[in-house]
Amino acid sequence: MNAIITRFAPSPTGNLHIGGIRTALINFIITQQAKKKYSESKFLLRIEDTDKKRSNNEFKENIINGLKWLGIIHDNEIYIQSERLKRHQEVAYNLLNKKKAFKCICTLETLKKKREENQKNKVNHKKLCETCEEDNKIQSLMEGYTIRIKIPQIKATSINDLIQGNLKIQNKEIDNFILLRKDGSPTYMLSVVVDDFDMGVNLIIRGDDHLNNAFRQYYIYHNLNWSIPQYAHIPLIYGEDGKKLSKRHGAVDIGELKCQGYLKDSIINNLILLGWAPPNSNEIITINEIIKLFDIKKISKSSSIFNYDKLNFFNNYFINEDKDFQNLFNYLQDNDILNNYSNNDIHKFKRLFFVYKKNLNFYKDLENICPVYFDENFITNKNKILDETFNKLIKDFSLLLQKIDKWEKEFLERQIEHFINIKKIKFVKLGKPLRFVMINSENGPSITDILFILGKKDSILRIKNYIKHI
Repeated sequence: MNAIITRFAPSPTGNLHIGGIRTALINFIITQQAKKKYSESKFLLRIEDTDKKRSNNEFKENIINGLKWLGIIHDNEIYIQSERLKRHQEVAYNLLNKKKAFKCICTLETLKKKREENQKNKVNHKKLCETCEEDNKIQSLMEGYTIRIKIPQIKATSINDLIQGNLKIQNKEIDNFILLRKDGSPTYMLSVVVDDFDMGVNLIIRGDDHLNNAFRQYYIYHNLNWSIPQYAHIPLIYGEDGKKLSKRHGAVDIGELKCQGYLKDSIINNLILLGWAPPNSNEIITINEIIKLFDIKKISKSSSIFNYDKLNFFNNYFINEDKDFQNLFNYLQDNDILNNYSNNDIHKFKRLFFVYKKNLNFYKDLENICPVYFDENFITNKNKILDETFNKLIKDFSLLLQKIDKWEKEFLERQIEHFINIKKIKFVKLGKPLRFVMINSENGPSITDILFILGKKDSILRIKNYIKHI
């Protein structure tokens, strides 16, 4: 077995999305595995930007930066498809000269009519142009024609796919598709094969929506006597409603996921488990473990469902694993709101994160949590639970807090317990109204956690302000 050359070839007509990330990830993993045996193995990146109307440099940068952020690092320089048009044209004319392609002058109207006739007569025959190939006059034209591939009329074509298995299709079901348009521009079908060949790609891993294209592209390779690559077509990802994943299901591109505060580890963990399970059945898995254990042949042939609850589960796990706050502070660089809170009081911000991180789905959740703790003009709202009994307790409790020098959770907890025992009351008589005094909510973290987050100065200030307005 030789070195493995894979590629990821996105079009910059949109941002890097969940499906594309998964495809790039699997290509990267397979290449990393291969490098352990064959150091010449490579994972290449090609930007397919020939659709000039829809291609956008912003999308291109999103794709490149998104892959880099995820740690899906490509080898060599980035290939740009639009820079290779002359090479694509050269191959098309080479096929024409070899009599492996032919000139066609069929109009869209002619082809549409033929398609409708086939449907009406229930003819399963995809070759709509059936006259140009044998017409010498048309084949002698110097301009005003498209170039179509030649496909054998009889027999069948077989492909052995690493995921889908052995597949066969009758040649009559393969259309003699266009290679070069009348204006001289190459089609996707031609460009992708030429680029893959010139890049040395010998393993093509992509979504199974391209499965039919594999049979069509087979004949470009075959007609040029080029080695045909190995294929692995990955089942697509769908939303929980069974429909193609889109914005209606939530954040689907890398920019949105990063903005919300999803970690690359959780994204990778979630995506690799769509259709594949590690042999040790452990759901939490890092990229290094994935590279050791992943087996592309074990990917399910069925489509996978992308579940945000599952992504949140993984993200919460990796958020809690961030012991040195490094991931959090990396995120703050791109979130002005949270960065301002951190700059205002870094110690309070860290304490808040420490208390709330066990419940975070993603870092952006902190935007809804921080305001009440950082409000310098905080005023307790009115509430029926703030009754006379509590108002007497809070004054004594305030005196207790002012005497505490060791403002640590365990010590605060013991002092609160001691206060409750002395007053001979149930905790709820103090806890619930005190929580409201501190954060204007009957629900939330423990009283100890709230006092710990606010710190001694702000905790006492809020209680004193409440007492002042009793």
